[in-house]
Amino acid sequence: MAKSGWKNHAYELFKKKTGKEVDLTETVEHAEKSVMEKAANKWLQVKWQLSMTINISWGEEVAGYADIIDTPSIPDCNIFQPGGILDIRIRFFNLTSSDDGVTDFRCAFLKFGSVQTDGPFDLCFMTGRVSPFHDISTLKEFTYALEDGKQGLKQWALKEPFNYYALVDGLRKLPDACTSLDYNSYITYSVTDDKNERHLFRFRLVGEGDHDKAKLTLEEQAKPWDVGRPDVELPSGNYLADKLLSVSRSTCYLKLQTQVRNVGVDGLKDSWKNPCIAWDEEECPWSDLANIALTQRIPKDAAERAHYSFSTLPEGVAIATMDGMESYADLVVALEKVLTSSTRTKIPDDPLLTNPEPEMTTYLISIETGYHMYAGTNATVEVILIGTYGRTPKLILDKNIHTDFNRASKGSYYIQAPAVGEIKLVKIYPHRGTMFTEWYMRSMVIFDLEGRKVYDFPCYSWITTEITLLKGQVTFAHKETDPDLLLTRRKLLAEKRKMIPWCIRDGLPSRVGYLKYKDLPRDLQFPKQREWEKKLILVETAVKLKLHRFMTMFDPFDSFRDFLAMTKVLEISDIATAITDRKNWKRDEEFGREMLAGFHPLLIRRCSHPLESFPVTDEMLKHSLDRGKTLHEEMEAGHVYILDYSVMEGVPRRSDSNPKYLANPLCMLYVKNNGRLVPIAIQLEQRPGKDNPIWTSSDRKIDWLFAKMWVKSADTHMHCLSSHLFRAHFVTEALAISTMRNLPSVHPVFKLLIPHLNCTIAVNTTGIEVLLQGEDSIFQKLLAVSGSELDFIRSAYRSFHWDDMNIPKDLAKRGVEDPDLLPRYWYRDDSLMLWESILEFVSRVMNIFYSTDDDVRADEELQHWMKENRERALPQWNGRDNGVPGNIENLSQLNEILTMIIFSASCFHAAINFGQIDYYAFGPNYPGSMKQPPPTTKGVTNMETILKTLPTKADQALSIAFAYYLSSYSKEETFLGDFPDAHFVEPEVREAQKWFKTDLNRISDEIKRRNMDLEIPYTYLLPENIPNSVSV
Repeated sequence: MAKSGWKNHAYELFKKKTGKEVDLTETVEHAEKSVMEKAANKWLQVKWQLSMTINISWGEEVAGYADIIDTPSIPDCNIFQPGGILDIRIRFFNLTSSDDGVTDFRCAFLKFGSVQTDGPFDLCFMTGRVSPFHDISTLKEFTYALEDGKQGLKQWALKEPFNYYALVDGLRKLPDACTSLDYNSYITYSVTDDKNERHLFRFRLVGEGDHDKAKLTLEEQAKPWDVGRPDVELPSGNYLADKLLSVSRSTCYLKLQTQVRNVGVDGLKDSWKNPCIAWDEEECPWSDLANIALTQRIPKDAAERAHYSFSTLPEGVAIATMDGMESYADLVVALEKVLTSSTRTKIPDDPLLTNPEPEMTTYLISIETGYHMYAGTNATVEVILIGTYGRTPKLILDKNIHTDFNRASKGSYYIQAPAVGEIKLVKIYPHRGTMFTEWYMRSMVIFDLEGRKVYDFPCYSWITTEITLLKGQVTFAHKETDPDLLLTRRKLLAEKRKMIPWCIRDGLPSRVGYLKYKDLPRDLQFPKQREWEKKLILVETAVKLKLHRFMTMFDPFDSFRDFLAMTKVLEISDIATAITDRKNWKRDEEFGREMLAGFHPLLIRRCSHPLESFPVTDEMLKHSLDRGKTLHEEMEAGHVYILDYSVMEGVPRRSDSNPKYLANPLCMLYVKNNGRLVPIAIQLEQRPGKDNPIWTSSDRKIDWLFAKMWVKSADTHMHCLSSHLFRAHFVTEALAISTMRNLPSVHPVFKLLIPHLNCTIAVNTTGIEVLLQGEDSIFQKLLAVSGSELDFIRSAYRSFHWDDMNIPKDLAKRGVEDPDLLPRYWYRDDSLMLWESILEFVSRVMNIFYSTDDDVRADEELQHWMKENRERALPQWNGRDNGVPGNIENLSQLNEILTMIIFSASCFHAAINFGQIDYYAFGPNYPGSMKQPPPTTKGVTNMETILKTLPTKADQALSIAFAYYLSSYSKEETFLGDFPDAHFVEPEVREAQKWFKTDLNRISDEIKRRNMDLEIPYTYLLPENIPNSVSV
């Protein structure tokens, strides 16, 4: 704000008119009052409080936003978060007259927050640097003077030099606009920081324009009590109000500034708290706190106006009041009550006042509720439409003798309301319900019947409190020119960041900052129906299994037949039956098939050279290699592969009274001349030695079978903790949080990804509670690393790279991309078809909204999203670069990243999740933790040894129940290629979605044709079997 050239000559004029010397100290200090004076003042205050009511329809109220600067000087008081966006309301009014053309004190009440009730922080402002009153006595004198008109003001001004000064300083004549003035708040606030240091602060509003223009000239200062109109005819009596009518089309701006005074060792001085004394601006300079943008005019209807309470304060903030004086906040309220009830009612029919009726139109508002349980409501629902010409009052959506907003319903309402032009925003207010006030809204469509326009407002959210909806069309922040839309966009993102906090964990992907599922925001929780459905599956499964030989549940199995009998308690799939049929599970070719087309086909990699840690010799494999070549020659030819479980080494095992065991094996596999993959050598620990023999298929059958069981046990742990919990769940959750925090609902990347991120935070939060927390958690019972599961995942995260999520790159990195060298790898073949289809779909959608690479680089929200993915979602571990990019350089890279996320959340998770019951159902084929240590000598294993080592009946029952639970689809599941929620409203996107569905049908047909020739079909990547998101 430029330094003012205007000067207040009041003290010189006062001396000239009265002949009295001016003692400035006496004019601003309050004198001690007698008991009678105090009693009289108290009575007057009570009388005003009880007998008068504030007329809240007085003046003009506008709504907008406060954009808090990044480095506010004000001490932390919770409400002014750096970079935050706050809803605000400001009521502008003249202090004494309803005629804007009259010279008057101009006032402004500012409310932070969109609520109409008191608080959370309201500020009062008035033109002039000092308040005309500081207690009830001086307030009484000031109000009586105002009510008595010119003569009363003259007597009051000439009574004390300070009165004259305050009158000259505060009066404004014919300002250009309410927003061109500067306003001061005379209340002094106090806050104590975290260092126990006390700070005082004051506020002011600074408008745009020449602030001196409306101040009194020297000639006018000589008779400041002449407060009539400078011009009897012009301007109109509500010209200031008329200018505020245009804020929806032409945003008005102000600055909110603060003065801060640090309280020293000498303590508070009364003069610092005195509203009649301005603080020295050199000692306490003004600094910007927020940029104020006013974008919407509030209708005159009293029901739409806000109530202001200047004594309702944020936590930690107090009003610093002069010793023995009333709170200045209470004085302001008293002043408004007095003037509302008296002076302002004197000129209700001023011919210069105009109040034209707004142009009306008819809106047809259609609302669709969700199909979830409890998605309906019997609450009264109100909406406000905000457009380029203003906003409507609250519109009640209600039909007489009709139940509105039932679950899974569409309701339409014809509403007569002021025309607001092009609709930009919708605010929804649920309230006054008797039950079920929380409800789920899918979308709102508004038809302007007279303007012949249709507006789509996707929601897909639970309505628990006031909510603001943006239109469904894709928009970009860096291209947005409407301040209302831009600031709303930023505010909604700030609210989401507050609602979805990060929990940063050392050595792990970050997760949501809520420990308990019940604490999650409603939109992050499961639909109730899904919660109950999953619990019912788990309970029914557990009951069936416990009824099976209940008396011996905690004993070892007596034979493999007992394991098989337990699987038959449930209705298992044809795949599970085929695995156990004719003891198929014991065959080496079945072992190899499962590593390529089972439920965990992710670890196999090509072995192109001998390993020092796994010294397999030609002699050991003389009966295994069927091409007549040496092992080294077979390696060079691409026929030798490896399973390496070294990531588990060093992770503590359970060693209490009920110890559990887990090997860290290496398993070598070989592609036979007939194209079948088989295991040929197994070493159960990473370091070779005499107590760590290499087992081969030439060993005794029972020894070789037992060695394969130990590999499968290790594979179980890698599947549960590394591939499934870490890669599919933790990584996807981290990316989901970043997406929800950084991309608004109108961003194309948010719209594209959100169907693939739904429920992931919920399932992970419940999963951590059920799987990891406490002695009764599932992994504590099933795994050998119970209590060290996160250490296991940290070990896996150390080797994680961003490109692991890129299927073509991952396959190439593992050396398994060539179907001629490694045939029958159905996971690879199906994944590549799906990858290409998803990539093409993503490219078609993104090309609609990004024309060039420059468009991608210019998208600040997109770049911030990627930056947070790198720095917070998937942070580096001990300085190791995990390859997560910090920015996106071009459209091709964007398409690849989005394909990675969609594939990981849908296809990758489906491949390793929904087949669990097929393989875990029969314990000997895929055991969890072992009850005995791994063997160190050949030739000593027998059936009794194996049965004592395998899980007990109780552990196996729990394993089956949990696998059955995880492998079950929800009735509400949506699958890849299904788009039940219309997040995109653009027809071009819908065409791309149709293409995608058609292409997925083509892939499905190809997979089914191939499966017809397979003994055990690979069905986990059939598109119709792939849920859209990690939701279980």
